[in-house]
Amino acid sequence: MLTRRDTLHGGLVAALASVSGARAEGVPPAGKTGPRPPDLAFLRDTPLLNIERARDFLARERLDALIATRSANVFYVTNHYPQPDRMGAIHSMAAVVSRDPARPIAVVAGAFSWYYSHSDESAFDDRILFTYTQPAESVAGGTGVDATTPASPPVTLRIVDETRVTPRERRRRHQLARARSNSASASAALASALVELKLGGARLGIDDLAVEPALRAQGIEAQLVPAEDTLRRIRFAKSPAEIRMMRLASTANREAALIAARSARDAGTTRALRARFFAEAALRGNAPLFMVIDGSSSEVMDAPLRDGMALSIDCVSACRYYHGDFARTIFIGEPPKTMRRATTAIATAWNEVRGQLKAGMRYSDVRRIGRESLRRQGADFNVSFTPHSVGLFHTDHPFRDMLGNPGTEDLVLEENTVLSVDCPVLDAGIGGSAHLEDLMLIGRERSEPIHEIGENVIVV
Repeated sequence: MLTRRDTLHGGLVAALASVSGARAEGVPPAGKTGPRPPDLAFLRDTPLLNIERARDFLARERLDALIATRSANVFYVTNHYPQPDRMGAIHSMAAVVSRDPARPIAVVAGAFSWYYSHSDESAFDDRILFTYTQPAESVAGGTGVDATTPASPPVTLRIVDETRVTPRERRRRHQLARARSNSASASAALASALVELKLGGARLGIDDLAVEPALRAQGIEAQLVPAEDTLRRIRFAKSPAEIRMMRLASTANREAALIAARSARDAGTTRALRARFFAEAALRGNAPLFMVIDGSSSEVMDAPLRDGMALSIDCVSACRYYHGDFARTIFIGEPPKTMRRATTAIATAWNEVRGQLKAGMRYSDVRRIGRESLRRQGADFNVSFTPHSVGLFHTDHPFRDMLGNPGTEDLVLEENTVLSVDCPVLDAGIGGSAHLEDLMLIGRERSEPIHEIGENVIVV
């Protein structure tokens, strides 16, 4: 939560530690002919957030503004993933999105973190920035930090020779100097942003209930309501920038998965197979997240891969936090006949589902079409046909309805939803495991794969 202890770590101490982990500007990836990470410079001035859609949902849910404090949500609203949060801090950044177009997006960030890392990412001129550091050394104790508490000045690199200061250094100092004010804590900075936006007594959605005590301690009397699922509903239909990110993530993820799959015989063990996928994903600029092999995502298990096996793989990695999700079946030599029947059945069913996907369908329609296909084929296999939206999370759809009732909604597909349908065979004792999964971009009348489909079974 937005406590002094956490945010000081996120705002200065952890930010200083980020010096050692920063990537040098302009350094190309290793190798001149191999895969290269994608150019993500468009994220400096192309918002991920569909602001019109966000304001429409704010109006529907009678919210004056949304406060994002969870890392993925801050990234979605601002294009900045909180650097200190990647190192263990909590709520080191926040963002405020108002329903009123006259109120700009407000960004709250640790002063050094913004100067040192995030200023290089941003060319937006339509946001207002509120920074924080820590209480000035003259302030006794450490409790009761509010907007009136003197803050220590932001830390920047010491200039040794003014004539040798780079344009980049001048730019990031300029970015820091544009901050509205500097506060002694993150919660004080967030409160200052709400006051300036005249939202101190409004109806506000928050993505983490742990933020409420911190805001109350700052004297914010607004009505605060849960809104994590509001943000998920907003991004259920992807913006153009998000679709671009999903194409990059999915293409790299698929390529890495197929290269790993084709190495299964030589890899020899599940651990080596997973390591190959992780390495190939990283070469393409994706951060590897997990790989399910033969029904297990355990990274402790290390099972042999032998001739005659049929095993499923489900591969997930992310490009700048946007996820790829891709599953196939590997045959090492000739598998049992039951596995050929299983992979043929799920491929036929998935083709039927893919051919009918469009905006207006419900999740339950997806399951029904898949199961009806299996019945028509006479294929007695247990397959879930589980749909889920993919984006900033592997499962990026709301989990509560607009009244707060728990449980996944029977969601209606929207144009520009990126949908996965998991098609694993959930039977044991059939001679192996099988899976099939691709990402689809939902259209108004038809849908398209967001990456190449290719072969359903990889034979090695």
